[in-house]
Amino acid sequence: METKMLYYKIFKKKVEPVDYVNWAIKMLESSDTSASLNILSSLSETLNTFEVEDYFHRAVRELGIEEPSQDKCSKYYFWYLLKQIIDNESNAINYAYEIYQVVREEFVSEELNVWYEISEMIDDYRYGDNIEGITIESLISTIVKEAKKQLNCNFFLN
Repeated sequence: METKMLYYKIFKKKVEPVDYVNWAIKMLESSDTSASLNILSSLSETLNTFEVEDYFHRAVRELGIEEPSQDKCSKYYFWYLLKQIIDNESNAINYAYEIYQVVREEFVSEELNVWYEISEMIDDYRYGDNIEGITIESLISTIVKEAKKQLNCNFFLN
């Protein structure tokens, strides 16, 4: 798990103890090392939240990691979800709905409002009358096309 992804989960209060362990393993795979990071990566189920968080904070201090802003973490998560759509079109609908949630909670941008429209299409397809005759193929195609378009913009560089 990437550092920004972990912090996004922390900011949203959706972090699980296993997320910290996965982060530590990823850091070790990237050749980062510290005593607390080694301990954190070796913890196994059943994980004590307080112990895990303590080792995480120690590892962050030992590695000199600066806490990223919530905005940077949200943009990273948004980018990550777009990449997931491109890499795994079979789950595009679920990722698109998650993107809508992130956009709704984190960003005010005219160009990102398309995710609201896509979420409406998803809801209409899943639960509505589907008056437009939306097919799964057309829905996924729309989602993938928008994900590719968004990945090519400079939104993530700000």
